[in-house]
Amino acid sequence: MPFYEYICEGCGRDFVLLQSITAKAEDTVCPYCNEKKSKKQISKFSSYGSGASCSTSGLSWGGG
Repeated sequence: MPFYEYICEGCGRDFVLLQSITAKAEDTVCPYCNEKKSKKQISKFSSYGSGASCSTSGLSWGGG
């Protein structure tokens, strides 16, 4: 499940939740004011690597 960033239009605070991909913003309850007035935000992200390409050498992605 991915993390999603929200801002509450009721109290103005922002928060992050771990939710299912199918979760709807209008059903998301603000953990600060308990209102269903949350709006999904565009998240910033970072990645390993430098320049235009990213190398995964030295990283393990599961398996045995």
